[in-house]
Amino acid sequence: MSPLALIVSAFLLLAAQVPVPPGRPGDRNSQETQGAPDPPFQGDCARLAREIAQGRAMADLEELCDDIGPRLTGSEKLRQAQAWAVAKLWAYGAVNVHEEAAEFPRSWTRGPARARLLNANGQELRVAQAAWSPATEGPVQGEVALLEAKTLAELKSKIPALAGKVVLVGAVPRPAPGEDRSTYFRDLMAAFSGAEFKVALTDSAKKGELLGMRGSPAGGRGSKAPAAYITTEHANLLRRLVARGRHPLVEVELGGKLGKDPVTVYNVVGEIPGTEAGREVVILGGHLDSWDLGTGATDNGTGSVACLEALRAVKALGLKPKRTLRVVLFFGEEQGLLGARAYVQAHERELKDIQAVLIHDMGSGRIKGWPSMGQEAWIPLLGRAMAPANALGCQEISPFTVPGNTDHWPFFLKGVPAFPATQDPLDYFSATHHTQVDTFDHVVKDDFLQSCQALALTAWGLLQMPERLPHAAPREDRRPGPP
Repeated sequence: MSPLALIVSAFLLLAAQVPVPPGRPGDRNSQETQGAPDPPFQGDCARLAREIAQGRAMADLEELCDDIGPRLTGSEKLRQAQAWAVAKLWAYGAVNVHEEAAEFPRSWTRGPARARLLNANGQELRVAQAAWSPATEGPVQGEVALLEAKTLAELKSKIPALAGKVVLVGAVPRPAPGEDRSTYFRDLMAAFSGAEFKVALTDSAKKGELLGMRGSPAGGRGSKAPAAYITTEHANLLRRLVARGRHPLVEVELGGKLGKDPVTVYNVVGEIPGTEAGREVVILGGHLDSWDLGTGATDNGTGSVACLEALRAVKALGLKPKRTLRVVLFFGEEQGLLGARAYVQAHERELKDIQAVLIHDMGSGRIKGWPSMGQEAWIPLLGRAMAPANALGCQEISPFTVPGNTDHWPFFLKGVPAFPATQDPLDYFSATHHTQVDTFDHVVKDDFLQSCQALALTAWGLLQMPERLPHAAPREDRRPGPP
């Protein structure tokens, strides 16, 4: 029997036995196991778990990754993926399937990226151009200088002296406790945007010659200069040469192309209408865009497909949710939660009707639970909703607020109960996150299917429970840093 079959069997057995005992909502120093399955939920949730275990998730993810591939915001590949998602939603029985348009500043297309040492050992250096940074005018040469600073004032004082150099950007200062993070990062970006570096190089900070990726048309580190990520191993080589006084000289060529005009981008939406309280909505969300070094399997093909699979399973079983189940696949998460922000802005008047938002955006790891987001009033009801998934290992309500690094955040700022899944990271941060190995090969099947099951079962609890999760007071947007 496969590990997944064992999980499903255990779930079906435990659903009929004594459930996991409730935790202690007042204890902030531990992760909580919450609630007990409501008897009316047991049968439907067991059927959902079985349906997903033998469902379409892996096949759909393979199609998305291998047939379409990387889905950079503003690219034709993302448009292909959105058409694919629309077709899937219709095929799986969703209604009100549509795209919601917004404007994106401009596209960016990856080109060649090459670098090599011209002295010392003459080695080829592995680099990837930072998205939305300008290209070099053919190959350019320059001496490598290091930029590190402990304070923002020190950073600002060092930048002018590095004009015309190839700058390896090291550790940059972080805001002090209690300091306004939005203002701080705005000042930090302004300091870099005024820099006149020949090329800016950033350490990918990953082992195994992996290349990271970030960037946004809204600006970023070294935004007026050509910029690239360099492997940690090659960044360390340059640091050693500088430390020994060898004055490394490099040649760099970056050929990415910036679009000239704004482009139209889209969120993809589809739903199953509710019966008794159809105006009230549970949103399942993931971002369909990805970085383009790999094929966007774990960031965030897994999340997008998990949302589609939950809807498919509910419809395939003929289940009739009391509230409306809505899937939203966002654009532009990687450029600053742009799709989620656009959705919240466009649906401002409807936010009061949202029961909860569940976001899947941490790869193929098992869902261990959901964060409390610092709202004690949400804990017991969230615990009741997720209780049918306890037997699958989805048991924790973590006592912290997950900051603005995925699509729950714009909803949460408006007081909407919004939760990003707490997942086993597997090799997400150590390997696949924003790198060239974010591919289907790194998806762990049984773990991913458990995450699909846990998402669907928690959603079903939220759809069916008699109570509403109370909304909190709106908060000021204090996103922790730039995209």
